[in-house]
Amino acid sequence: MDKPRNPFILGHRINRPYFCDRVLEQEKLTSAVTNGRNVVLISPRRMGKTSLVHVSFQDSKEIEDEFLTFFFDILQTNSLGEFTYLLGKAIFDKLLSKNIIRVRGFLSALKSLKGTFGFDPMSGTPTFDIQLGDIKHPEYTLEEIFNFVEQCGRQVIIVIDEFQQITKYPEKNTEALLRSHIQRMSNTSFVFAGSERSILQEMFVSSKRPFYNSSEIMYLGPIDEDIYVGFVKDLFLDYGKEIEDEPIRWAFRLFDGNTFYMQRTMNGAFAETAIGSVCGQDIVRRSVCDMLASNEVIYREILSNVSVSQKATLYAVAKERVVANPMSGSFIKKYALPSSSSVQSALLKLTNSGLLHKSPEGYTLSDPLMRIFINDLYSTPEI
Repeated sequence: MDKPRNPFILGHRINRPYFCDRVLEQEKLTSAVTNGRNVVLISPRRMGKTSLVHVSFQDSKEIEDEFLTFFFDILQTNSLGEFTYLLGKAIFDKLLSKNIIRVRGFLSALKSLKGTFGFDPMSGTPTFDIQLGDIKHPEYTLEEIFNFVEQCGRQVIIVIDEFQQITKYPEKNTEALLRSHIQRMSNTSFVFAGSERSILQEMFVSSKRPFYNSSEIMYLGPIDEDIYVGFVKDLFLDYGKEIEDEPIRWAFRLFDGNTFYMQRTMNGAFAETAIGSVCGQDIVRRSVCDMLASNEVIYREILSNVSVSQKATLYAVAKERVVANPMSGSFIKKYALPSSSSVQSALLKLTNSGLLHKSPEGYTLSDPLMRIFINDLYSTPEI
């Protein structure tokens, strides 16, 4: 693999030399899926769960040699039809890169979509050019897809990112439908990744839900601060540069160890540090300020669509960083919030919209950079 110009990689898959730690999590995940156990992988968004899955599969010779792996993200889906479409396309694309004979077998198996596929006139290879509207009966097409996977003659791993999204589909039987297919699969392990902890826990821990006790649960928190400091310093040194400890620790704590924002901060700081030079606090701070400037228009647009009562609660949580008991009289009084019922309603809407994240520690903003933006906007600067 060619050495990247900037080792703090953004926007595409990260290989092991540029991926920090997660060794124990990688071993646990790989062991589970190669031994036929399903895994629920839970972490706040942008904490590195997707990269963990890809690195784990890349590093496992067993998975590389013996398994077909399919990965698809359903965060933007709103129906079973979209889910089915993305699953079918993920399988088609992977098979096309591996084995054209299997692609033809896959398309033949989708009898409910017969006649909707095309062929590239230059290469003669099939093309997945169906539209969402072509999936008239997603439950039938889904069954055909799973039947193909069951009979494909290989061990399979299917990764579904942001799996909690299925609870928002209008088809109320989606959980039961998927569970009925999955429990019949004899050659397939599933990784159900997601960022909404309370929803996923309810789905897999409650005895009233179809996925009850069907999977191991893994929680992905921040990387250890000392390990991350050493990782960053080593990458700088590998390129003939240096960075002081304190700026790394400052950024780590500023973002509560959020992997994406740490990576983006260090990418900018690395780019601004000349070979033979030392990166200090001023350079790292400028990198964070650049991120804030780049996202200002987006954040202002988001906040303009939040109601006044929701905004008051959002700003209060941003200032506190973590709120364990938002219904308490002291919290409501401190930030002059209208009432506990108003706060409760706002919390529900803000959590459902993805602006707030609920964990055992309490409520926090899902996006730590937005928290910094709000606090800077309202004269309580964090940077």
